[in-house]
Amino acid sequence: MKNFTFEFIKPEEVLGMLSDESLDSPQTLIQLFCTSTDVKELKNIQSFFADSFPNTVILGTTSDGIINCSDVYTDKKNIVTFTTFNQTRLQSTLINHTNTFNNSYETGVSIAQELISEDTKLIISFTDGLSTNGEEYAKGISSVSSDVILSGGLAGDNGKLIQTYVFTKNEMTSNGAVAVSMSGTTLNITTNYSFDWLPVGKELIVTKAINNRVYEIDGMSTVDIYAKYMGHELAARLPNIGIEFPLVFEVDGVLVGRAVVLKHEDGSLTFAGNIKEGTKVRFGVGDIEDILKNTNYATRKMLSKIKYKPEAIFVYSCMARRRFMKEYMYDELDILSNIGAVSGFFTYGEFYHEGKSNQLLNETMTMLVMSEEKNSRPVLDYKENVLERDFNIDAHHVMAHLANTVSRELEELNYSLEKRIQESADYIYKQAYYDALTGLPNRLSLIKKLNISLGKILILINIDDFTIINDFYGHEVGDQVLKKLAFILQMLSKEEDAELFKLPSDEFAIIMHVEPHPDAIEEKIKYCIRTIESEEFLVANGHFAHVSVTLSAALINEKRTGLVNADMTLKLAKRTGKEYLIFNEDLKLAKQYESNINMANTVKNAIISDKILPYFQPIVNVQTGKIEKYEALVRLLNDKEEVLPPFSFLEVSRKIKLYPLITEIMIEKSFTYFKENGLNFTINLSFSDIINEKTRQFIFDKIKEYGVAAQLTVEILETQENDNTIVVDEFIENVYRVGACIAIDDFGSGFANFEHMTKMRSDIMKIDGSLIKNIDKDKNARLVVETIIVFARKLGKKIVAEYVHNEAVFNVVKELGIDYAQGYYLGKPEAEVLEDFIFPG
Repeated sequence: MKNFTFEFIKPEEVLGMLSDESLDSPQTLIQLFCTSTDVKELKNIQSFFADSFPNTVILGTTSDGIINCSDVYTDKKNIVTFTTFNQTRLQSTLINHTNTFNNSYETGVSIAQELISEDTKLIISFTDGLSTNGEEYAKGISSVSSDVILSGGLAGDNGKLIQTYVFTKNEMTSNGAVAVSMSGTTLNITTNYSFDWLPVGKELIVTKAINNRVYEIDGMSTVDIYAKYMGHELAARLPNIGIEFPLVFEVDGVLVGRAVVLKHEDGSLTFAGNIKEGTKVRFGVGDIEDILKNTNYATRKMLSKIKYKPEAIFVYSCMARRRFMKEYMYDELDILSNIGAVSGFFTYGEFYHEGKSNQLLNETMTMLVMSEEKNSRPVLDYKENVLERDFNIDAHHVMAHLANTVSRELEELNYSLEKRIQESADYIYKQAYYDALTGLPNRLSLIKKLNISLGKILILINIDDFTIINDFYGHEVGDQVLKKLAFILQMLSKEEDAELFKLPSDEFAIIMHVEPHPDAIEEKIKYCIRTIESEEFLVANGHFAHVSVTLSAALINEKRTGLVNADMTLKLAKRTGKEYLIFNEDLKLAKQYESNINMANTVKNAIISDKILPYFQPIVNVQTGKIEKYEALVRLLNDKEEVLPPFSFLEVSRKIKLYPLITEIMIEKSFTYFKENGLNFTINLSFSDIINEKTRQFIFDKIKEYGVAAQLTVEILETQENDNTIVVDEFIENVYRVGACIAIDDFGSGFANFEHMTKMRSDIMKIDGSLIKNIDKDKNARLVVETIIVFARKLGKKIVAEYVHNEAVFNVVKELGIDYAQGYYLGKPEAEVLEDFIFPG
């Protein structure tokens, strides 16, 4: 093997240095290490060597600096190394990526498949430095052969991070890889590396990453993490300056660095190699003294493995190393020059073979020693470099020492803090997943357990009338009842090899392995009920009481509806007064829940899309046939443009806490409409509206804003029980104070009765449609209505008959002397009013 290295500015200079014409051979490898990234200049160099040495294999790359022995050049000069092998076969290729980073693995596979044969020992490869995921590329080569050594690195562009190039004899690319394989039995290869970037600061966890693009570390954007720990000035200079401050982490016990190559607008950074989610990383800084000491050690270690005379030495070293070491880079390279002539370049990432895999390194100097010596011979004694000059007091050096000292102190502090944190975490976990009163696993624990309990039965146990126990005996007694029931159920669970959980309030849950047959489940439920109800519970002063329970059961299925089904079934059992119920599809509970969920979404969408609408139904003067006023009735327009009546959505709106908002929408839209036309109208308010302070304030604000008090009658719906008469009475007085009227709606149904009528001030009484709709046929209904009329007349109230749906009913209403009538016979609710209409009857 022959190995020659020449420096040149213009390629023509090389010919004057050469005297060996045998270099132009298929067994000669020409490596070109260039400081320029000017395409025209690069192509001139490429074509010169291709024309001058047409039979050779050429591999070239741009760099962040080039190496000739211990000399480093960053501009103007270039380096060419001729390596002529005796028996080793060479084969080269260039392959472009088809999809940059995402295609690097496939590029590596293609390179390996094209170049590797049975006796291939080494591949030297240069890839572009900005579009290649070096780690994926190296993995791709290893996937074809894990024994072939990969050396080389990612091309540079003097830290500009704009464009890098690699080339062969005839092709050049800024988005791909070039490689040469060396095959044969006579080639001896030894490799080693020196990393020596020290991890400093606290460990950070990569929380979001895809391959070599890291989006978040410790929940913050990667750029923000650099800004937080390294300063905003440094973060603003990413990716350029980030190469000098890599992320350092362990891979199979070896410290690895990853340098920044790209910064993205979303705050993520692309690194020269992969960093997996969950990886614990620290920032890396260098210490010049340590680096030089370790380079001496790495060289000595490499020499101990060499059994032949080195004939060619190549160094592929990280650009960050050159920038950090500055003038001391000479000292590091001089250590290797003791062995023999060295050439190479500074990369944006270095390839290295360890064990059975190829890796991408950063911040590292990799060394490749080759020889075709047939006979083993001792190597000259290696004399370790002794640095005779003092180190400059460099800011990086001082800061690295300070950071490491502080890190060690912090690690000692962190150890004790982590112990305390773990204790706190254990406490928090217990608080989160266990019930404080009984010590049993809670609902969160149950939900986790359900996922791994498919095929088992879930039983829910609810104490009947537990609020009465709390209210009558006090909460301390209630807690004791819960504790004793927990103890009873624990004993029962142990008997059945079941798991017990405490749910909120007065409920427990048991996961039990039972044959999924109603009879088997029923037997277990009955046994559970007998066990509980046979016990006595101490309630006060030596007094005992029995506790009854309601149970439900459901299969824990793959649809993950076991808890929902059991809960629905328990509610049904409570509602129907049954001691227990077992879920089955015939109960159709799921369909009801699904219907409720669909309607809840319909209500939400209607509010968002402004499809809660007022419709207006006329109220007619029975004697004159003239429309006296209109009742504003709520409607909902669904996604199918269907108009839904209130009974289909108001109850659901109450359960999802949107009822007050619907009331406000109706007030706003009705007031707007009738302010413009000046007609009289009524709106409906329930007791829940009236006792809602926000709703009360809203209606009075709007009455004042729109000035519609003289037109307005507030109908109070007596379909709910009034538990707060003080607030209601005050509201009624305020309505009269602003000049509006009050009507009692649906009199004769629900909670609307004669007692309420005597106590609640009002102008109008509306008789419920249940009494009116069959008044022409139902003598009892007519008798009740006649009584109401007499009662109302004595109280001085006007009367409205609802549900007047045909002529016969209207004639009876008129005969009885009722003042006003309302119903489909007189007019359906419509989106627009019929002004000046007089009913002919």
